[in-house]
Amino acid sequence: MDNYHYVLFLIFSIIGVMIVIDANVADYIVLLTRMIKLNTERVFWMIRLHPKNPISNFMMNRKYYKIAKELEEEFRKKNEIE
Repeated sequence: MDNYHYVLFLIFSIIGVMIVIDANVADYIVLLTRMIKLNTERVFWMIRLHPKNPISNFMMNRKYYKIAKELEEEFRKKNEIE
């Protein structure tokens, strides 16, 4: 368990020294973390909005069914008044 902490400390200390020596390393690390975040969001949205995803299809069909029911009730009320 202690070896794990020593290895992490070694890695982060090397990265810290590289940041102190060259400021471009800090910019690179910031851009790298942004790229990782954007790629994970992209994968999340691709999974969520994929047309063959049964969960998202069920959710959208349920939403469309509710909207259709509301429109049908509104249409019936409008025709009863006339």
